[in-house]
Amino acid sequence: MRILVRTSRLAIWGRRLALFGFAVLLVSTGLHMFGQIASPVFEIALVIGTAIGALAFALGVAAYVTLWVSGDKGWGPASVGVFLGLVCLGPALAALAFARLYPSSADVTTAVDDPPRLVMAAPDAPQIDPESILQSFPNLITRIYQIPPEALFVLAQDLLRANGWTVLGIAEPSQVDNRVTVNALRRSLLGWENEIAFRVAASPMGAQIDLRSASLGPVYHDLGDNGRAIEAFLLALDDRVNAYIRDNLAMADDEPIAVPGSSGEEPQAQ
Repeated sequence: MRILVRTSRLAIWGRRLALFGFAVLLVSTGLHMFGQIASPVFEIALVIGTAIGALAFALGVAAYVTLWVSGDKGWGPASVGVFLGLVCLGPALAALAFARLYPSSADVTTAVDDPPRLVMAAPDAPQIDPESILQSFPNLITRIYQIPPEALFVLAQDLLRANGWTVLGIAEPSQVDNRVTVNALRRSLLGWENEIAFRVAASPMGAQIDLRSASLGPVYHDLGDNGRAIEAFLLALDDRVNAYIRDNLAMADDEPIAVPGSSGEEPQAQ
């Protein structure tokens, strides 16, 4: 008597759904990174892909149990469903981890009382506690450097361009407000758009700079993306300012000191 060995339908559907969910996430992520679809569309695709991945994972696990009991075929398709289902769940799990690790920084600044002005972003974030922001981003504070404001502005603008951010506008200083503000557009790794603004002003010690970063549209939680971005900008700016000061000190040390009679002429008697 021949025993009929079948392929588990749970395993087959788990693989099909896993492949479909993975394709949805992969294609939508690529399109969003290159600006081909809007962020709301991408977020809907993320939800759909994640839900399909969760279903594929559940079917794959159910297929394992069925195969163990029945002895049918389908371990390969079931494994594909479980593995790709976990891959599809990866972004959601990472988002949960970042949401637990960081407070929302959908609109953060180093100058809470007088933040730099935004020209495009219209954040609709919940009230953010400055103390919790500083706990998560301890370097997110106003910088004061002992260099001329003009030099600080050039260093900050060069760093902005080096990061690949697009300049939206430069607000020149006025007679009332002798401060320069630069606004720029920053795209995150996955394609979300944020606006960065930095403001340079003179200070009694030299120059100071304040930053602000905000999501371009209303978001409930940015997973700390804006806070990490401007904190990294400030740390990189610290390095550039230190290099600027070191280079200028070296140039000052290399300047020859004029000594009377050093040109070969006898000093004139008084």
